[in-house]
Amino acid sequence: MNKQTNTDFIDLVHSIISNFIEENYGEKKSISSVPDPDTLRKEIDFTLGKKHSLNQMKEFIHQYMDHSVKTGNIHFFNQLFSGFSTLGYTGDAIVAATNASMYTYEMSPAATLMENELIQKMCQLIGYGNGGGTFVTGGSNGNFLALLAARHKQNPDSKLKGLFNQRRLVGFVSKDSHYSMLKAANQSGIGLNNIIQIPVDSNGKMRLDYLESNIKKVKGRGEIPFFVAATAGTTVRGAFDSINEIGDLCKHHNIWFHIDGSWGGAVLFSSKHQSLINGLEKSDSFTWCAHKILGVPIICSLTVVKDRSILETINQVSGTDYLFHNDGHMDLGHLSLQCGRRVDVLKLWLIWKYYGDSGLGKKIDRLFDLASYAKQKVTVSPLLVLIPPVEFLNICFQIKPKNIPDKNLNSFNILVRNQLIKEKGIMVNYANIGKITCIRLITTNLDLQKTHIDLFFESLHTVVDELTS
Repeated sequence: MNKQTNTDFIDLVHSIISNFIEENYGEKKSISSVPDPDTLRKEIDFTLGKKHSLNQMKEFIHQYMDHSVKTGNIHFFNQLFSGFSTLGYTGDAIVAATNASMYTYEMSPAATLMENELIQKMCQLIGYGNGGGTFVTGGSNGNFLALLAARHKQNPDSKLKGLFNQRRLVGFVSKDSHYSMLKAANQSGIGLNNIIQIPVDSNGKMRLDYLESNIKKVKGRGEIPFFVAATAGTTVRGAFDSINEIGDLCKHHNIWFHIDGSWGGAVLFSSKHQSLINGLEKSDSFTWCAHKILGVPIICSLTVVKDRSILETINQVSGTDYLFHNDGHMDLGHLSLQCGRRVDVLKLWLIWKYYGDSGLGKKIDRLFDLASYAKQKVTVSPLLVLIPPVEFLNICFQIKPKNIPDKNLNSFNILVRNQLIKEKGIMVNYANIGKITCIRLITTNLDLQKTHIDLFFESLHTVVDELTS
């Protein structure tokens, strides 16, 4: 393309995106059903090889956007992220246009200073006096990075010699922890069999008595307990493990204490709800996904550590002199799992800069209020039963009509969920808690209002009436 064609096409794409946002993210807009793969293949030519004109490319862009799930829609309750951020979108567009990488200060001078400032601010909020950190490609990689740091602290020789002929390292996570913990055990060489999943109580919190007894058993076998991961906001129930008590236990046994705050980490900004993470400063590492609540476009995740030196220790290897010149003290690539790394900091920095600490705190508090409102809608309904207590922004409930046998309730809840999407354009997820399949409503869209929650429950009751009449 020549320069003028580039500009004209970019203007056209910006116009398409603006129309998409206006048409799909308004209050009265619904979410279209997800087509099956065969239908989608008939509508869009996914094959590669032939050359196409810009007009044809414009049509492909339209088709892609038409068939995208509208996660910014006010009626999207399906995942742990939702909503649209103008500043977040702006940050992503700038990053794509500038197309830099975070490995050296030379390539990303302003972004490097932004990231350093933001990481230090996070350390201040958490209580890490001399901490450090890095952005990662999602909470899963953040948890992996923490596990690597814990492995190195316990067994520094593993970086050079591996884990062969060494005493077994054993980690502990709750049964409700994110599956990335198990993946990290595989990827780090610890092994799945060396991660003990601790039972949770009726509220979904890690059982401290089981954790302590298992640590003692591991020590009794001559193995090394090296890592404990607590969860601040579990995926299904939104439960917060007892961070303060687990921190004391880990300190007593000299075990690396990680907190997976991928989902619930944003309570850091809320003075009203910060008690959920009391004891955070006792941890050694903390992972947070800013894209899950603040409306920041995916991906925007970071891991912060109490000992700032350990990230460079575990990531630095030889053969990097072509990239890191001079002393390289400002080059963030030394701290990262990756070489090339996108400038994810900008979109979060813009949002934080605009709202400030107090503004972000107010937004988090309002989401808690909406979750409480949704909980109340469940508890007053004779049709709905709250499954776990509501501690965060997850409202898990089961639909229990009187004329549906108990043995059919799980499949009935899935049917209602699917009909909500198909008939009402409202997308909500379902999950299993024990043997109970329940609806999992998430109040994470910053534009959400009580009227939207009212509409959700009105629509749900209508669908149930239709299916049971």
